[in-house]
Amino acid sequence: MNDDTRVASDAYRALLRAPTRELGEIMRRGETPDFDRMAGWEYRGFNRPEPFEAQATALMKLAGIQKFIKGFYRDRTGTGFGYNEPAVQNGPEGPWIARPDPDRPKRFGFYRVVPVDPCDRDNRYLQALLLDYGAGPNPPWEPARVLRDYLVRVERGSDDLLLGAATVALGPLRIPTNYFVLERHRHTAWSGDTHAVIK
Repeated sequence: MNDDTRVASDAYRALLRAPTRELGEIMRRGETPDFDRMAGWEYRGFNRPEPFEAQATALMKLAGIQKFIKGFYRDRTGTGFGYNEPAVQNGPEGPWIARPDPDRPKRFGFYRVVPVDPCDRDNRYLQALLLDYGAGPNPPWEPARVLRDYLVRVERGSDDLLLGAATVALGPLRIPTNYFVLERHRHTAWSGDTHAVIK
């Protein structure tokens, strides 16, 4: 519970204010994160619309997706996966508090985590990790199944602060939508309750 009162670092908030061109450069030159250092952790997440406009920000907040939590885990076979949790929409200055309750959060929008394959359709950032929602243990009606996200390190050698680029897969098309920022938040022992996924 104490971890839920922690707020984002200055470096995190600086990324939310950074020019779009700077974020693009970070995505292009950033290192591949080490999933072994990410598994067993949840990260503070914040969607930054592209471009970062007041109307888009208001819509994301209204939809409850501007601020979120991402978790990473390995299932019983050792395969890398992740999930999303809704969070209280209290802005980048407030603490990240999972909903409906930090001790019993809702987990949804599952994705498989793999290195980017240069021969695959989803190869926009070759040095990134790919979060493939289409390969996650989601029910067929899950809207997030069309998402393909990329993650890179912001600082060399560190998996504490990550930058992401989201895209939507529509058939053969890949449409970039926005950048998002992740920062290490709290430990999680959750390792993939598939029954909870499909309820």
